[in-house]
Amino acid sequence: MKNLIYLCLAVCMATTAGFAQKITDKDLQGTWNLVALDALSSQGIYLDLANNDVKFSEEAEAQAPPEALAQAKESMGPTIDMLKQMKMIINGNEIKQSIPGDEQTGVYSIVNEEDMQKLKIIYADGTGDNVEFYMKDKKLHVNLGEDGLFIYSKEQ
Repeated sequence: MKNLIYLCLAVCMATTAGFAQKITDKDLQGTWNLVALDALSSQGIYLDLANNDVKFSEEAEAQAPPEALAQAKESMGPTIDMLKQMKMIINGNEIKQSIPGDEQTGVYSIVNEEDMQKLKIIYADGTGDNVEFYMKDKKLHVNLGEDGLFIYSKEQ
């Protein structure tokens, strides 16, 4: 009988935790600034925009001499400055993504697929995206696969 009670409690806690992690449209409303780009798994690089830092994967560090890595970090300065200006603005079901010189607008919906939430975006030009997203440490993570994990912080 005790085991049955513990099992029921565990199921209830797991269910509550699952619902607590779901992101709603209300959570997404506002202006989001890009603070990091994690492309370690696909490209071997992590751009920490908030701290103007570049980190390389262990594999990249093992293959390249320290001078080459230092030069690569230095050459990333303009890219970091440009990416710092990247914003995602969500108002209602409208989404606007902007980076200097380029802007995309569209509408989005939240869909649940394969036990994960995804943003289904239809852009004004008719193209679309269907990307995984989640919140972690009060930051919005948008997984663009090979292009990396884009990490946003909400403007206050």
